[in-house]
Amino acid sequence: MLRRDGTGIASYARSLASTFASAGVPTALLLDHRVPVTRGLGEIGIANQVFGNLPPASRTGWLLELLIRSRFGLSRQVVGHRVETAMMRLASLDPSLPPHDRLFNASNGMAFANGVFLLRKHLAEVVIPDKITLAHWTGAAPIRLRGAPNVYTLHDVIPLQMPHLVLDRPGLAIRRFRAVAGAADHIVAVSERAREDIIEMLGLPAERVSVTYQPVPHSPPIDQEASARLVRNVYAVQPGEYAFFCGALEPKKNLYRLIEAFTLSGVRLKLLLAGPLGWLHDDVRKLLEQLGANATEPGQLQVRWLGYLPRIHLAALMRCARFFAFPSLYEGFGLPVVEAMQLGVPVLTSAAGGLAEVAGDAALIVNPLDVSDMARKIHMLASDAYLRRELAARGPVQAARFSLASHFERLALAYKQVGVTLPDKADLHAEVETACT
Repeated sequence: MLRRDGTGIASYARSLASTFASAGVPTALLLDHRVPVTRGLGEIGIANQVFGNLPPASRTGWLLELLIRSRFGLSRQVVGHRVETAMMRLASLDPSLPPHDRLFNASNGMAFANGVFLLRKHLAEVVIPDKITLAHWTGAAPIRLRGAPNVYTLHDVIPLQMPHLVLDRPGLAIRRFRAVAGAADHIVAVSERAREDIIEMLGLPAERVSVTYQPVPHSPPIDQEASARLVRNVYAVQPGEYAFFCGALEPKKNLYRLIEAFTLSGVRLKLLLAGPLGWLHDDVRKLLEQLGANATEPGQLQVRWLGYLPRIHLAALMRCARFFAFPSLYEGFGLPVVEAMQLGVPVLTSAAGGLAEVAGDAALIVNPLDVSDMARKIHMLASDAYLRRELAARGPVQAARFSLASHFERLALAYKQVGVTLPDKADLHAEVETACT
């Protein structure tokens, strides 16, 4: 949650914490920063290490640490130490901490859990020195909290449906998903389509999976005029003279076809891509290099990759785009699509996964595998001002379906499946405590 280049699941964890905060539900966060916890150091000393900077461990060092901590695979337990931040000045953290009441850290907890699962094919177990009513894990992590119901959000089952789009040890993904599904007290999906795929691929009873969709936080506070200045001065483009994409450079984002379609569409716009490097991105990088080699001046580049950007820059670029393009091969939800609609930016997105379901009638839908269809609709959206006005008007209405309040109501129904009752809106200060990671 504190990585500067965090994307989908990190955003989901933040918005989940915001949902609880909006309803007054006390929430504990579990971090997994690698820290050498020293006996007798105390909570403030642990906090100092959690928010300090350590050099990364070598792979040999990581393996040795894993073997020692797990007693060569015999122990599955990891401890979440309390992190006391009351005396620390953390306002300058970027990104900031999500809303929370208590903070714990299990040093290298996820790496430890993945290592234990690799060695023993069992879920690791985290122990927290406080009473927690429910643990909500924000992905298919092979770990569970002792002494409380464990709910897992599975955003998709892409490693099982489309293994060519991910990096995975042979057979590990299916074992991990099955182990998590078997250990979960309940599973949360972020769209009806994702729920159907989870049930089908993992052979689960329908009653064990609930749909909550995903909350969409408000955009950073930057208005249209300030956004236009930032776009002109920092990125040397004019508002309305480019299309925009944001997301990691990875195969499921379908960027190779998007770039092909954009160059074939004949539009006189630029395409700006923002996001960190993901995995298996060599084809996209090579295509970008080829397009750069064909331009005689940097300003002539029609397609530019901007790398990872701060949220305020993303919001400015989104606001000033002629349209937002997100023709992914699969998304369980597709948060950037709803963020664009929330701002009244016309959207072009995919019929795959939960994207069409989430976008409703507020986006232009394309076949993500058909470059010709994509090119034709890019041209349509770029040139048809009436269509853009229609989509811009529908966008905020559709995005309002995914408010924090709506998400809270859906979460409350899901948690009832494991015997946990969230407070009613009239009783926002009920003592229900939820841990998120």
